[in-house]
Amino acid sequence: MAITFPVLRELKVEGYGLFETANSSGLAHKFGSGVHVIAGINGLGKTTLLNIIYRMLLGPKDMSKEDGGLASTQHILSDWRNKKYFRKRVRDEARGARAEAVISFGRRRIKVVRSLRTLEVESLCLDDVPEAQATQDRYESLVCELSGAASYFDFFAILRFLVFFLEDRAELIWDRRSQFDMFRLLFYDRTAAWTAAEEYDKAQTLDSNYRNERVPIGKARKELDEYDAAEQSGIAVEIRAERTALAAAQEQDQEHAEAIVVARQKAESVRLRREKTRLDLEEARLAYEEEQQLFYQHVFPGLEATAAHVFLSLATGGGCLVCGNRSAAAAERLKAYAERHQCPVCESEVAEQENVVSAAEFNEKRLERVGQQVEKLRASLSALDFDVVREDSELRQLIEARGESLAQVNLHQNRLNDLQRQASAEVIDAAMADDEEQIAYKRRYVEEGEARLKRIAADRTTAEARYKAIKMSQERHLTERLGKVKQAFARIAKHLLAETCLLHEASDVRRIGQEGEQFEFPILEVMMSSGVFTGSASAREDASEVSESQREFIDLAFRMALMEAAGAPESDAMLVLETPEASLDSLFVREAGALFRGFAAKGDALGNVFIASTNLNSEGMIPALFGVTAPPAREPVSSDDADALTRDEAPEAEDLPPALPAGARRGHLINLLSISAPNAALRQHREFYENKLWDAVYEDVDEADRAALIADALPPDAAADDEADGEVT
Repeated sequence: MAITFPVLRELKVEGYGLFETANSSGLAHKFGSGVHVIAGINGLGKTTLLNIIYRMLLGPKDMSKEDGGLASTQHILSDWRNKKYFRKRVRDEARGARAEAVISFGRRRIKVVRSLRTLEVESLCLDDVPEAQATQDRYESLVCELSGAASYFDFFAILRFLVFFLEDRAELIWDRRSQFDMFRLLFYDRTAAWTAAEEYDKAQTLDSNYRNERVPIGKARKELDEYDAAEQSGIAVEIRAERTALAAAQEQDQEHAEAIVVARQKAESVRLRREKTRLDLEEARLAYEEEQQLFYQHVFPGLEATAAHVFLSLATGGGCLVCGNRSAAAAERLKAYAERHQCPVCESEVAEQENVVSAAEFNEKRLERVGQQVEKLRASLSALDFDVVREDSELRQLIEARGESLAQVNLHQNRLNDLQRQASAEVIDAAMADDEEQIAYKRRYVEEGEARLKRIAADRTTAEARYKAIKMSQERHLTERLGKVKQAFARIAKHLLAETCLLHEASDVRRIGQEGEQFEFPILEVMMSSGVFTGSASAREDASEVSESQREFIDLAFRMALMEAAGAPESDAMLVLETPEASLDSLFVREAGALFRGFAAKGDALGNVFIASTNLNSEGMIPALFGVTAPPAREPVSSDDADALTRDEAPEAEDLPPALPAGARRGHLINLLSISAPNAALRQHREFYENKLWDAVYEDVDEADRAALIADALPPDAAADDEADGEVT
């Protein structure tokens, strides 16, 4: 399979506050064949513009796993995670902001208009013919058809891992899984690339499902085995019997404890009632004494105080004050005399009495009523005394029963502890599982689960076999393409690295998932010389084995080599870099500029495009990209290094690409100093930054010609203002 790479040919941005000034209402640029530089200072939107370009080609999609390698997830995309990226950079949240991009695929072209707020497709044309369905789905279908990518995920991978080399890039050459998956989508034929990804994902999913399901099923199987083994041991039965007896004893003990609480409450209630009755009786007796005293005072008004006191003591149950007798008979007898109004001394009748007051003058009913109340309270007190005795007796019985039930609990607990000390943990666990219905359910679960695991394993084996067949069918073609990648890499790497850097074929032996069949995946491994290994290149299997700058530019050279080897006959290519000078020393800035200019000078249809953002610093990246400064002459390859190169790895000789003519550089420059909303640094130091820019762009042009070229490059209003002032900035 050959890929027709997407190349940005035109870009317009309208209604986006970041690119609106007094002299411009947006951004419009045509990307002809060659190098295009986005120049500016920090804060003017270089990264934002690069992301607009990226999102215009991709849309609102991302990998399902953030910051993962190409093979870190299934071959599917999810919705864009950072939906507010363009909104939060402008005051109006990008309402009404839109971008238009013309993207070529060989000689075919797509024009797409998107909302910068949502990235929704608003307009879509193929070869200048409007599409009936202007949607993201239709866009995805078109770019897959035009690029030759087997799926939109593969098209995304081409953009993310080849075309765009931004600050948040994911590495490719150092990720073995990602590297081979890129080989699949670039070098397999389209049908094989699609089915290989499908079967790979299927095998990976089945492997994950198998491992996830095996854990609970295995645990349940182990529990059943332990239960069955324990059932063969008599100790499990004894443990289960003791557990049952202990539970019964604990239940009975709880019943006794609850009954004791109730009995205590009842006994306390009876005592309180008895105490109240005793107090009521005392009150009634005092009242009765007062009534009797009144009676004798009325009946015997002439009775001396001493005699009255003797009679009152006898009548109220206080006993005889003469002899000390406390018998109730005297009180009863005096009470009877009082009721008949007889004299308690001579027993005379009323008619015979001279000193006794008439019965009509004294309320004998009141004395009788108070006496009856006293008798009633005495009877109640006697009954309550009996109730207290009965409740205390019942409480004692319950306390004794509780003591016996506690003894039973301790007995069965001690027996159970002894049995458990003798048994293993597995036997104890099995003895605890005494729910037969639960055991039966677990047996069904394990049997069905194990059968399901067998089916999953068989399906995984089938998917792996299909994947293996596809892989074997593509091996010969893949080997041929990898040879071209090695040649291209050797040529490209010499512009970015002083050390000899080559690729050689190796293999990555691994499984698709964590289990299943092992596969041998062909990969390309980095070989590089160093200060220690000067006569030969040593293998660098990991990114940690090279410096930070070497790590980045080896990965970049690998991407460029892949694009060169994978391009279709009429395919152009595009490469987008963010601040390529960041990790280069001044010598290799010129080398890299020549390399990127050489890349941009190639192409089969409309020509390649190289887009780079760069800061206005002293690194000389802009002159190097435009060819103003040429790289120094190279030392000839030493005999030792030459011997290290095999014939198919040796870089081909190539001519230095010509410099971009001074008059054409304006069309290859996106000048954010004049396009972007000025920040504080630009407002305060505009003249300095503009001089820095034009010195870099027209370094090789004399002062008079430079002034004319700068005037042509300025916006119309700015040029008029400068002419009015008599100078050009």
